[in-house]
Amino acid sequence: MQIEIESLAFGGAGIAKKDGKVFFVIGGLPKDVLEINIIKDKGSYAEAVIANIIEPSPDRIEPNCPVFKLCGGCQLQNLTYPAQLREKEHILKETMGRIGGMHDAPLEPIVSSPKEFGFRNKVTLSAWFYKGQWHLGYNQKGSTRKVPIESCPISEEIVDKTITKISNVLSSLGDPHFPLDKIHISSNGVKSQITLVPVHNRKGDTLKTLHRHLKRHTETENVSIAGIGETEFEFSILGNKFITTPSAFTQVNSSINELMINTVLEWAELNENTTVLDLYSGIGNFSIPLARASKEVLGIEISKNSVKLANKNAELNSVKNIVFQNASSEDAIAILNDQEEKFDLVVLDPPREGAKEIISGLVKLNPEKIIYISCDPATLARDLKKLGELGYKVQKVQPFDMFPQTFHIESVTLLAKS
Repeated sequence: MQIEIESLAFGGAGIAKKDGKVFFVIGGLPKDVLEINIIKDKGSYAEAVIANIIEPSPDRIEPNCPVFKLCGGCQLQNLTYPAQLREKEHILKETMGRIGGMHDAPLEPIVSSPKEFGFRNKVTLSAWFYKGQWHLGYNQKGSTRKVPIESCPISEEIVDKTITKISNVLSSLGDPHFPLDKIHISSNGVKSQITLVPVHNRKGDTLKTLHRHLKRHTETENVSIAGIGETEFEFSILGNKFITTPSAFTQVNSSINELMINTVLEWAELNENTTVLDLYSGIGNFSIPLARASKEVLGIEISKNSVKLANKNAELNSVKNIVFQNASSEDAIAILNDQEEKFDLVVLDPPREGAKEIISGLVKLNPEKIIYISCDPATLARDLKKLGELGYKVQKVQPFDMFPQTFHIESVTLLAKS
């Protein structure tokens, strides 16, 4: 069957329509003319793979990575960067209309990443022993099978060099008895940090020999074993210092993170009387910059480790008008409503599943403004629809390309009481 791809879906598949049916084509790019083979027929739609590229899209290019066709880490390296940005804008706009009913959402042009490659400041790689040798890599596309790599072009230079060094060390060992499952590598822009993750139910101290090898041969003192005291790591954002650990959540694209924080601060319009509630506050990524320009900030975070780090970060930056509490956002909002607390601004940065469970309680706090940071267009659109029904109108939606070469989309949305 011959089709032409019209656009991309969230997930990276190309979308085509023919004879009243929608086709999701793995690897298809907008304006590709393709011969396809259907692999799953669902009636009104079908999933397909490319049998032959009859006429390639003018935006189709050779990927930068030699394992792109196999690796599940990136989906769009074979699409020009301007086309990636265009498609991400389209995905967000279409999702806002289809799920959120906001066909005229005030969507700003997407903010591009200053770096198309070499932007990622942390990676997690699987480790496995096969045919007498250790390998590092990612999952294959749509599979749990592994793709070995020796470098990763979307990683920061420091991270990429560390991947190569670790690969060389593991290759030289040839010992299948290390209970090694994964390796976390992160960077603060100056040096790297390595964390070894043992196989489930195996004690981390069995990795001490490998730990010593890596410290000696990767030229870094920052090697730790998960479960045996993670090494703390310091980095800076917009003049604020932060301490983190490999298990704590931090944004992977430092440049885009700074642009997002500046957008939140600009839209917040803070003054010395503003009270702020920061939900899913993590290690203080938004809380600490917000506290510098407001009366007080309450940060709510479910991870005990992140709350511990957030308190350290507040102290490190001499920010005293901020309190971090270890609780789920649902529980915290219920208590705050029982206490009849009110906030001028609520900032929330939920995980991919969104904030469905807290929307009703959040609105009862009666903030003048809500700023919603999202990494999933579908759950964002769903939650914005509910907020609209409860009296909050979307003022602006600003997408950011946090993850070039992938289908992922980050965004910041401003809502105000209507």
